[in-house]
Amino acid sequence: MSEPSAPQDTVRVERTMHAPPERVFRAFLDPDLIRQWVTPGDLVVDGVTVDPKVGGRIVVDHSRNGIPTGRFEGEFVKIVPSRELVYRWAFVGTEPEKGEFFDTLVTVTLAPVAGGMTRVTVVHNKLEDLRHGAPEIHARVTWGWNTVLEKMEKALQGP
Repeated sequence: MSEPSAPQDTVRVERTMHAPPERVFRAFLDPDLIRQWVTPGDLVVDGVTVDPKVGGRIVVDHSRNGIPTGRFEGEFVKIVPSRELVYRWAFVGTEPEKGEFFDTLVTVTLAPVAGGMTRVTVVHNKLEDLRHGAPEIHARVTWGWNTVLEKMEKALQGP
């Protein structure tokens, strides 16, 4: 009998985007583009603040049916234009003072692909605290990245 597999504390998602690396990179830092793709499912972006420099912050407030559901917030650790973006990414619930704050790390790498496309690789790790404190969110991290990258692909096809 085999042992059940351990929950993943690192998620890796890859996708080829029909846009050049410069445009994909901008989608991770431009508030207007971020609004179009960053929340999975039926969450709605209520506000985006981005200070796109190492040490700069990103904050995304979101809601569902007009009811605040928390935010994502983070700090940029490494920025290599059109190639790599590393940032702390926290899942913050509506009551962070009660422990609804789960700090993780996201690394995005971009590689040019023939035809003006880009291979996007997202590695999201340091998910242990999220797994213990919010297992329902932890279980949906892979789904979430796949969903938002699909939304990003659509946003990149716009004007």
